Amino acid sequence: MPHERIWFFSEDVEVSCSECGKETTMSPDFDEVAGDLRLNFVKVRSTIPSSDTCLHCGNEMEVDVTYWRREFYCKNKDGDEVCRYFILWLDDDSAGCSVEGLESVYECYALDHPEDLTLDSSSAQELIDLLYKKTRDESLLPIEESLKNGSDVESLIPELKRIIDSHDDVLKDAYLAHFPE
Repeated sequence: MPHERIWFFSEDVEVSCSECGKETTMSPDFDEVAGDLRLNFVKVRSTIPSSDTCLHCGNEMEVDVTYWRREFYCKNKDGDEVCRYFILWLDDDSAGCSVEGLESVYECYALDHPEDLTLDSSSAQELIDLLYKKTRDESLLPIEESLKNGSDVESLIPELKRIIDSHDDVLKDAYLAHFPE
């Protein structure tokens, strides 16, 4: 019998009702489904959709999102070690509402991750596609081709990291600039 991991976290998010347009807070559960901490990328999805009704008009709302999170450890202005992270590529398939509250930058003392968090082939392909759309870096294309030809994701991580790090201007600095030094 395969072992299925159970690991999730809850987070308050602001949603806008698609009927009346007013905002309300919901607390859906999320799960880290793929990622590689060496790349500072983690794919997150909402678990069983969180359902609620709009407090203003009674419209039924269901949060169903997937996104990639980029995270970095550093020292804040007080000298404390913190994790700063932000959301990229939010895919919102919610019913009756739209989720806008996740598109922000965050700071916390630490993020826990499941021990079995890995970047599988399909998630690596998705990440490479998204990175290419964002950076237009053609050096991603041979990595994508290697994946299609059956190369092991682990063997591609060093080159992928090099390419990602070369685009800090659009994949890191633009977001972390929102934090006070």
